[in-house]
Formats: sequence, structure tokens, C-alpha cells
Amino acid sequence: MEKMSQRKIEKELQKALAIAYVTPFCLEHNFSLEKLKSQRFNLSCNECAFAQPSDVKPNGLANDLETMPKVTLIVRHENGQLIIEETEYTKEYLSNEIH
Repeated sequence: MEKMSQRKIEKELQKALAIAYVTPFCLEHNFSLEKLKSQRFNLSCNECAFAQPSDVKPNGLANDLETMPKVTLIVRHENGQLIIEETEYTKEYLSNEIH
């Protein structure tokens, strides 16, 4: 069995907690939990975010913006509450609907 670093284990636990927290929101808005689970997870200060990795290959600074992950869902701690926020990419990358 591969030994995981404590930091990686903590990040996996934080991601699992965030997914559990946003599950009712995703079900209510017809967003795919499977798609969300496959996305990158970032945690910083008072918020965490799920982001869709880019499939654009980097070409130095020429296409830097195109290679950035697209944030799809944010969970923010504000005034003692957790708030879930959609972004302009939420429906595009998390929708259960077929386009």
C-alpha cells in the first residue's frame, strides 16, 4: 500500500467534506456529483473551490490564460455561515443535461 503524506490525506478529507456539504445543492440544481468529484480542489483561507482542469497545452506565456483551470463552484465562509456560489462555468462543466 502506498504511503500518503499527511498533507495529502488532509486535502482528501477536506475535499470529501466539501463534496458532502455541496451534495444537496448539486442535486437541487441538477449538477453532476461525479463531474464535481473529478475536478481539482483548492482550499485557501476562508474558501474552497472546485475547478475544471484545462485541456489546452501550455505554450509559454502565449496561452497562459487558456491553460488555467475554470472554477466551477465555490464554498465560502462568511459571517459565520458557509455559502455556495456558482460561477460562469458551473453549468457548462457540472450540468447533468446533455448539450
